[in-house]
Order: sequence, then C-alpha cells, then structure tokens
Amino acid sequence: MNIARIAPLAYTPGRLEYFSFIRGGIGADYHQEPCFYTLNNGEVVMHWGAYDFDECSPNMVRLYSVSRDNGLTWSDPQVYMADQPGGVPYSVMMLKLRATEKALMVHTRTRHHIEIDGERRVAVAGSDYFKSQTRVFIRRSIDQGRTYDHGEELPCLAISGGKRLPGVDFYGAPNELLQLQSGRILAAFSFMDPARSSAERKEQHFTGVGMLSDDEGRTWRRGGEITVDTPRGVMEMQIVEIAPDRLFCLFRTKGGYLYQTVSGDGGETWSGSVSSSLPAPESMARMIRLRSGNLLVVWNHVSSLTQVPRYPLAATLSVDGGRTWREPRIIANETGTNQLSNHGMIQLEDGRILLGISHYRDTRPMASDLDMAIFDEQWLQA
Repeated sequence: MNIARIAPLAYTPGRLEYFSFIRGGIGADYHQEPCFYTLNNGEVVMHWGAYDFDECSPNMVRLYSVSRDNGLTWSDPQVYMADQPGGVPYSVMMLKLRATEKALMVHTRTRHHIEIDGERRVAVAGSDYFKSQTRVFIRRSIDQGRTYDHGEELPCLAISGGKRLPGVDFYGAPNELLQLQSGRILAAFSFMDPARSSAERKEQHFTGVGMLSDDEGRTWRRGGEITVDTPRGVMEMQIVEIAPDRLFCLFRTKGGYLYQTVSGDGGETWSGSVSSSLPAPESMARMIRLRSGNLLVVWNHVSSLTQVPRYPLAATLSVDGGRTWREPRIIANETGTNQLSNHGMIQLEDGRILLGISHYRDTRPMASDLDMAIFDEQWLQA
C-alpha cells in the first residue's frame, strides 16, 4: 500500500533533532497519538491513529512503520489495525513480558455517536460520549509481539466496578500497560463514571482504575480507583514504578496543573489525588522512567482550565521519583490555535529518546501532521 515514503531522520548525541514525519492530508487528514514498541532484535515499531474529519471519526485506522536502525530510517506506513463495523481501534497498547517470548496487547473498539458531513469534510457535531460505546480486548503473543491471537473481551463492567452508563454500559480507554518488578501487570483505564457524570447536564467525569494480573494476563481483578474532584476527572494516566510496588501517577484533568497520586502496594490502593507542581492545560502528558532511573515528562507547559493552548511542548526531569521537577526544556512551540499534543515516547537501549508528536495545523480543512523529535538525557541535563 503506497501511503507515504518517510524521509531519513538523524540523531546527534547531546542535541535535539526535530523532523516532520508524515504530513496531514497524506493517507488521511489527521495523524495522531503515536505509540512505540520494541522487539528483542532491536526493531522499533511506531503505530498511530489516522482518520479524516474528527478524532472520533468512524473511518479511523491504525498505521504502523518499522525502524531497524534506532529510529533513523522507517518503512513505508501500512495499515496495522482497522475494524470500523465493530468500532474504531482508538487505543492500542502493547507490553513485552520480561524473561519470556510473550507479549500482551490491550485495545479498544469504540463506536462513537458522531455526525459527519463528508462533502464538506467536517464533523457537524462532536461525539456524544453518553451515546458512544467502548469494548476492551486482551490479545496475547508468544513471539515477542510480532503476531497476536484473536484475543478475548475483557468485560467492561469488571473495569467500571459494575457501574453502567445508560444504553451503552461503558465508555473509556486504557491509559497505561506496565509490568512491575514483582511480575504483576497493571492495565490502567479511565472510564466515564455514571456515578459522577450527568447526561442531562452534559457533564462528563472520568474515574481511573488499575486492572491487575498476577498470572501474565490470564486473569484480571480490579485494583483501587483514582478519583479527583476537578471538572472531567481523571484522564490519560501515566504510571511508573519508582521502587518495588511503589507507583507514581500523573494525569490530565481540568485543574490548571497535572495532578498526581501514589500507590505503595502495586496498585491495590491509591492516595488522594493532589495537584503537582507542573502547570498544564487539559491536555495529555507522557511520562517514562529512563534507564538512569530519572523520570521524564513531556507535556504542554502552560496553566489553563481549558484544552488550549496546547503549546509549548516541553520536557522536564525528576531525579527524586516525582517529588520535584527540574527547569523544563522547550522541544517545540506554536501560536494561535495550532497544537503540539497527543504524543508518545520511548527510550532505546543506547539512551536516545524518540518522541512522536501530533502537530495540529489550523488550516481548512483541519489537518494534523506527525512530527518526530530525537534527543537524549544529555540534552535534557544541558
């Protein structure tokens, strides 16, 4: 399939390199939310959502590209996953299990309630989440994630704790998939909580929860909930293990800052959510634990009670498990109604960090490029 030819990128130790990876309008109007995965042979896989009209469009597919040289050259994008009749594959997360050839995939199929004008190439009305339905699936691999079985459905009411949205039962998404030092697997979800939301008042409120597995994903049970009283609640959680069974979580909400919580028992329970020191709009942040043990957060470094502005895109380090954060470094900036957001990142074995960025351009029709930044901890510490 001839979607695009990706130009070669570059990495210079100690420097930030920034590139346009694929432009909006090539293959799809929008390219959004890149995710990374590595195989044991060193191959890096990046997959992302591609769609027209709106991020909840019924024609979304997942594209993927592969690099065999640590992110410098990439294969032509191809379709990785598509299932429009069953719901779009909006959220797809993969995890290699330590010391095995096994891998897990958690993904959703969501049927959005949205109105599209195909001739004008616009969404007439955004998705009504109260009328949109999400199903969650677990798939397994025995070859490091090269191939997966057909999977099985994870009952959504097990995630919500039995709470049902009228008419659709469940709307939500996986936010994080990680394996703890103990071997436990944590799949973190945010879901629209019927006990805290109101369709009549059009008030959405999300609750976070971790699904826990102590047998490599064969069975799952519900861990503790993460809640917050800010508008819209807990969204897009980022979780790292900073010590055995001690978890640190940052998440998006409408409080003008990223909020945080911790667990000291591997996700069984969580502390009360409080504001972090990182100012933010209602926008996604990404956090990973680097090979050095330091924490890296990339987010929109500006305080706002709305979803804008989504720039600048900045990076900051914590050397003390999230208690304090260093002066941020700017990765990219924008103006007006353009956006730099919905990003994903990974650190490779040689220390370089790959950061895929959704770069929204307020043109007509609207479009979103996929950009790529490559840097390392040396640049972050400079």
